[in-house]
Amino acid sequence: MIHNETKPGIPLIRLSVINPFLKELVSRDIDPGQLLEEQRLPVQIPASSDLFVSALCMYSMVEQAAALANDPFLGATIGSKLDLLSWEPIAQAADAAVTVGDLLNRFILNSKEHASSTQYSLESTGNRTTFSLRRVVEPPFDPAQNDAFYLGFMSRLMKSATGETWNAASVLISMSDPLAVPQMFRELRIVKGDRSGFRISFPTEWLFEKFEKTAFRHRIQQSGESQTPQSLIESVHRAIAPHLHDEDLTVERAAELCGIDKRQLSRKLRSKGTTINKEIANLRQERATSALVKSDQRIAEIATKVGFSDPTVFSRAFKTWTGQSPQEYRRNNRN
Repeated sequence: MIHNETKPGIPLIRLSVINPFLKELVSRDIDPGQLLEEQRLPVQIPASSDLFVSALCMYSMVEQAAALANDPFLGATIGSKLDLLSWEPIAQAADAAVTVGDLLNRFILNSKEHASSTQYSLESTGNRTTFSLRRVVEPPFDPAQNDAFYLGFMSRLMKSATGETWNAASVLISMSDPLAVPQMFRELRIVKGDRSGFRISFPTEWLFEKFEKTAFRHRIQQSGESQTPQSLIESVHRAIAPHLHDEDLTVERAAELCGIDKRQLSRKLRSKGTTINKEIANLRQERATSALVKSDQRIAEIATKVGFSDPTVFSRAFKTWTGQSPQEYRRNNRN
């Protein structure tokens, strides 16, 4: 078992850790300076690697970034396409590691230079091993996007390190809010944990797998490329997702957001057996069902966030989607 012990004092994180989130907001035409201004930090993008902020400040900014993007899966999306090969704790570990276990242990040792807010550990119990991240300070809110970010990059790291040995069904992840995980990760077993940290458990035998540096780098690069939309429907989803709150998200507006002629877009979607209106409805349904189960927001608030100014109209649409009213869906799925 190896642990990364934090230094005494205030739990801090390098401000530059927020950069992937700032970059993603910029790519979605959202001003990321708001996050920094609210915390009275220098509005410098990318943020400085010489500055440190409190752990709670960083956790809060990550959650706020998802709110700004109106995207409940932002953390997982960013974590899954993080440039791992340019992140020092992992890059340095990959240069020296000879086994998968060696890679994880070196990552734990290297990471202490970048944050005093977390303790990493790798602990084996029989045929299972758990890589854990424990927060020194537990936030007063669910760090859903923070945990989803770790899920995104840790699952990608493990999959790339283990290669053909990887088996998603053998992986168990504990995080504060499993509903912050998009469909693309549902092959993993994910359970609800607490606010104290993130855990990923896997077969102990994986630790002894030989670590192939060249193959690892190749898999990392391939998985990063795969985060680029690979299908027409995925591309459409990514383009319109930040605008679901807009009541005027018409076919014309959606085509404009996709950067393609309306008739051409409609023709392409028909060839896939769908329409732009169906895809808008699918995304609104996914976001609404997630909000009903994971939050205490009023129905009217959720309706507004998915593009309905009238809660009654939203309720009718929701019943068409799911066969249940929003109140019934919340009650049944929370139980």
